[in-house]
Amino acid sequence: MMDEVDSLEKFLDNLLDTLNKCKGCMFCYSACPLVESTHGFPTQGPYGILRSIYYGIKWDELLGLEEKKRLRDIIYTCTTCKSCDIRCKLSGAGMPIVDLIEKGRELLVTEGVGPLENQGLALKSIRGLGNPYGLLAKDRLDWLTDFSEKRQLSYKIVPDGGIVDLLLYVGCTASYDNSVQKVARCLVTLLEKMKINYGVLKDESCCGSPTSRVGERQIFSEISSENVKRLEECEVKWMVTISPHCYNTFVNEYPSSIVKKLKIQHYTQFLSDMMDKGMLAPQKEIDKVITYHDPCYLGKRNDVYEAPRRVLREIPGIKLVEMKRNRQDSLCCGGGGGRMWAAVEETTRLSQIRLKEAMEVNAEIIATACPWCHIELEDAIRDTGNEGKIEVKDIAELVAEAL
Repeated sequence: MMDEVDSLEKFLDNLLDTLNKCKGCMFCYSACPLVESTHGFPTQGPYGILRSIYYGIKWDELLGLEEKKRLRDIIYTCTTCKSCDIRCKLSGAGMPIVDLIEKGRELLVTEGVGPLENQGLALKSIRGLGNPYGLLAKDRLDWLTDFSEKRQLSYKIVPDGGIVDLLLYVGCTASYDNSVQKVARCLVTLLEKMKINYGVLKDESCCGSPTSRVGERQIFSEISSENVKRLEECEVKWMVTISPHCYNTFVNEYPSSIVKKLKIQHYTQFLSDMMDKGMLAPQKEIDKVITYHDPCYLGKRNDVYEAPRRVLREIPGIKLVEMKRNRQDSLCCGGGGGRMWAAVEETTRLSQIRLKEAMEVNAEIIATACPWCHIELEDAIRDTGNEGKIEVKDIAELVAEAL
């Protein structure tokens, strides 16, 4: 749904005007993970997607439903990692490529063509259940009760439990996915160890990132408004997120009024700060070769590169090695941009390419700081038959283990 202030006609004129600023140099192709995983199909890659949006608007009256669906299938392949934006800023016209792709998706949603079918089901689930996985809202806090040490976690539910110093925003994936729930429990262990007065939201719901990424701005507006009310009710001034996608959404897409009131951190930033203050000091040695995979929504979108590495370096025994592509050159895992709910036709999955890069530096563990990266890389290990040769562990898991 378009912004109420601007008409559809103005929206299209502005979009076409910006698209026309592209120089056509195609430097963006050299950075795009999609080009690599599809071996450069002509319509794939940033430039090809932008041209598809441009001609889709120009030829709108000539396109039937099937042609628009093919356009949709092209536009929704993008992982929204922003590698193209970085390359265009360095070598091209400085185009906001990903923003344009997301506006193209917004246009398709307005016309009733987008998003893709499974993405639409995820949106329906977010609207009805507060998460994209079709799981019951009443089960959202179940991750707190399944603990490997078989002890009850001490936690507060806000706002019912009173005012807390820190709100842990768990997010949908760490709440519901069995392989990622342990990350949330490890963070709770660390919060307990540091004796921090923290809480979790009684009625936590999706941050809205998936709706925004696939172009459903109306649903995002509704969700963000509801979440702002929740945050105001619990009177919290400091919030830590598990997912970089949640972090990015709160920091960059929520109203500036709530962002100014809240100190918002990704948990790796929080842990790094606690280490600076001497509140967290890992003691147990982990004698492993570890490589860190930069999540796109933490690194490329928000320039958080050093905090995760600093945390890992504080763990005794770890030998931290870098993959050939790291920091702003890091390769996307393939799960962003709504692709957790979309089957993209690829020659080689991005997560498998990334796994190969980790194995090339003889890493025994791939350290992650994103639930979706964790899932994608674990799938890659299983699908390539590399179980037992390398494993995926979240940074929070490693720190908790080192205590």
